[in-house]
Amino acid sequence: MTIKFCKKCKTLLNPLEKEGRFFLECKKCGFVDEVKKNLLITSEKIKRPKKIGEGSVKDKDIFATYNHICKKCGYDKAEVIDMGIFYSDEDNLIFLKCGKCGFSERIGRKVS
Repeated sequence: MTIKFCKKCKTLLNPLEKEGRFFLECKKCGFVDEVKKNLLITSEKIKRPKKIGEGSVKDKDIFATYNHICKKCGYDKAEVIDMGIFYSDEDNLIFLKCGKCGFSERIGRKVS
């Protein structure tokens, strides 16, 4: 059923059921209009969209291809992340991110 408005005051009509008969009633001015039962939807099930990516592996990183044993969990693959340089006289920041727990370890030149 489409949305109906009151003919007198132009406000939204609300559905109402009395003694097995269905009406549209205006709360503001009291206008009542009878409707057929098959046109009135009293309840409707909301369909939820399917989530994309359900069932994929969530505990391992697909980009973790570098052989490196994690110090935190012992997993043997890591993702190499190169952060680049900030100034011309610095070395690149290179991190190894564990493919399972996400623990990051900095590799490269150690500065004291």
